[in-house]
Amino acid sequence: MCRIVGLIENRNNEGLNADFKAILEKMCDTMSAGGPDGSGTYICGNIGFGHRRLAIIDLSNAGAQPMEFGKWVITYNGEIYNYQEIKNDLIANGYQFDTHTDTEVIVKSIDLWGLNAIDRFRGMFAFALWNKKDKNIFLVRDRLGVKPLYYYSKDGLFCFASELKAFHSHPDFDKEIDLNAIPHFLQKGYIHPKQCIFKYVKKVKPGSVIRINQDLNISEEIYWDVEDRCMNSTIDGRDYDAITKDLEDVLTESFQYRMVSDVPVGIFLSGGIDSALLATLLQINNSSPLRTFTIGFEDNKYNESESAREVADILGTNHTAYQCSENDFKTIIPTLSEIYDEPFGDSSSIPTILVSQLARNQVKVVLSGDGGDELFGGYSKYHFSRHSSLILNTPIELRKMLYKASFLLSPNQIERLAARIGISHYSQIGEKYFKFQNVLLADSFDDFFEKSSSYLLDEQLTKLTRQSTNKDNTRISGFERRLITYLGAKDMVSYLPGDILTKVDRASMSVGLEAREPFLDQNIVDFALRIEDKFKFDKNEKGKFLLKKILKKYIPSTIVDRPKQGFSVPIDKWMKSILYNDLVELLDDSSFFERFQLDQEVCKEYFRSFHNDENRINPNEIWFIYCLHQWYRRWL
Repeated sequence: MCRIVGLIENRNNEGLNADFKAILEKMCDTMSAGGPDGSGTYICGNIGFGHRRLAIIDLSNAGAQPMEFGKWVITYNGEIYNYQEIKNDLIANGYQFDTHTDTEVIVKSIDLWGLNAIDRFRGMFAFALWNKKDKNIFLVRDRLGVKPLYYYSKDGLFCFASELKAFHSHPDFDKEIDLNAIPHFLQKGYIHPKQCIFKYVKKVKPGSVIRINQDLNISEEIYWDVEDRCMNSTIDGRDYDAITKDLEDVLTESFQYRMVSDVPVGIFLSGGIDSALLATLLQINNSSPLRTFTIGFEDNKYNESESAREVADILGTNHTAYQCSENDFKTIIPTLSEIYDEPFGDSSSIPTILVSQLARNQVKVVLSGDGGDELFGGYSKYHFSRHSSLILNTPIELRKMLYKASFLLSPNQIERLAARIGISHYSQIGEKYFKFQNVLLADSFDDFFEKSSSYLLDEQLTKLTRQSTNKDNTRISGFERRLITYLGAKDMVSYLPGDILTKVDRASMSVGLEAREPFLDQNIVDFALRIEDKFKFDKNEKGKFLLKKILKKYIPSTIVDRPKQGFSVPIDKWMKSILYNDLVELLDDSSFFERFQLDQEVCKEYFRSFHNDENRINPNEIWFIYCLHQWYRRWL
């Protein structure tokens, strides 16, 4: 696990920038937090590769990068968990090895099998290869986008890097904003994976290879994508018991692969099903106690730490927990725009950073349960969307009347009502009311799903940005009879890489911690895509039916069947206290509103509504604007 960077200058015979090497090193060093164990550069003519190392496998200097072999030069970020098996195949084909690294396995695999070698890799990766013979550079990203990779191209300058912050170190980096990326951010809290905040920067798509020739012409090849797997997956027609047994075997094998390391490994134990199952299947096959880590809150509405501790006590893990306080928030908030160098509004990044700091005191690698929701029907919005016809089949005029009437009740009133009738244990029920309002005006099933995932009503977005909503109604073929799988697949190309994986990667790498995502092994993904919906939801329409069935073999049902809580923080409370003055200052920053073409008076109106508890504005929307402003102040 590391950070990588590259620089190519092709400026119509104007010659290299005299500070080419110094610029490359400076770009590289901006990401030193993610690669604290060493650095290196490789320069040949107008091409430069850089690397910051986080040593996980083969801790010796032999693992330093960039690494050369024959006609190839590589700079690599990630882990190939089955590298030893591939290495044995290479040895059988006459290759010899100078290191024990997976980096050497990658470059020699491609030397033997070409880019088809990528199909053999089980892991997370983002790497750049230069073919010194034909002068082509290849940028490669893993199947689901666990590891980030950006590239910039303008006026004969081409750069790539693991993080956007590296580009700012080049004096010719054009910071022009892509305003088309703003509506999605304001509705969802993250920049869509197909977009970037900067006009001349793109993200290498998950499961793709970018080729750059010596004239800086760029082409793309997709080697794996979710839509293709969906269309070509055959429904597993076996019975429930057979599928459950095989799923446990597939999970166990994939989880065990993620324990490959020459440094200590731990687990993020959140209190949810995914991380509990991950810890369980690893601990029952491990003779020594595993290290587990949890962040909690004083407010029980947001606190899952007790559930995590119960699981840890049953399994006998070496468990460490920390209670997050308002003071922790005040410490973390000034660092968010540095850690997340593209606007990012998922407030659960705060406890993710804290739990990463906690884990880094004891381990250098940590496993996370991310991906289980998308694969096994874990989100409540999936269940909600299954019943979309109840709304979509209602005449639009009646729905418009219901929409107007919905504002007679505030989310706070909904929360109080829920408490009275005994369902207040369902987290964020008031926030879900905002989404209910939004879907009342949906015009299709896909639009319904998108609105159920949005924090800002369409009409509010239009008032704020003077742009219409940026619909992402991507259809994935072949799943009319399996809506849960279909919706999970949609999230796997948007929400998962754009929000969840970005959140964990930046938080963990900010403290030099490698985070691995065992549920995103391609074997698990392919298995999950073949499962019928009826095995993902139980008779009470609660998700993760199969995962819970497996977990109940080892953990009491009373723990497993607790309602999903989510990893959230009380930002509404904090924005009315410790962030109040910052928000007032934001509202007077005319240059900010002009730069992003946002209506300053509308934003003031939204803030007054929020602060006066009128509850017409989702608190997350104020938070997203605040995060955008913090990012603006740091990077522009």
